[in-house]
Amino acid sequence: MAKAILSSVLAGLRGRIDGMVFRQQAGQTVVTPRPKVSGRASTPAQLAARERFSRAAAFGRSVVADPALRAIYAEGPGDHRNAYVAALTDALRAPVIDAVETTAFRGAIGDPIVIRARDDHAVTAVRVVVKDAAGVVLEQGPASAADGAWRYAMTRSVATGSTVTVEATATDRPGNATVSTRTVTV
Repeated sequence: MAKAILSSVLAGLRGRIDGMVFRQQAGQTVVTPRPKVSGRASTPAQLAARERFSRAAAFGRSVVADPALRAIYAEGPGDHRNAYVAALTDALRAPVIDAVETTAFRGAIGDPIVIRARDDHAVTAVRVVVKDAAGVVLEQGPASAADGAWRYAMTRSVATGSTVTVEATATDRPGNATVSTRTVTV
């Protein structure tokens, strides 16, 4: 890789000149050949990837435009150079649900369902849906964050011996959602 020292006139150069692209990266001017555009039509997977990246970039721009969010992403975890990159990365990664714990769930009112979920920056909401064996929703609602986990307390009882499916949906700030289900007999 060649390295050139540009005069102060050219140091902030950005854009295209002839077959070269000039851009700024980490305080330096980087010069690369202009990318070649293929004459082939994009595949559905390529179009979907572009749309996903476009939505992530829009989220990154919205974070940079909002001082409160910019501060959250600039100080957040990860090895990111700036808030835009941190937000873009967060938008491209959905939250992860590590566990839907039903060990203390016996079908009584107030029995807890504990969801352990994580994300690059923060899981902002967890919603729980409890369905019977036929798939009929028995109850649903938001879980509350406490002690590094999310907790949902049943508001109605379930008959002993019944099989229910607990569906937990974790959502992060960019709106990515991950669903995890667990079937349990009470």
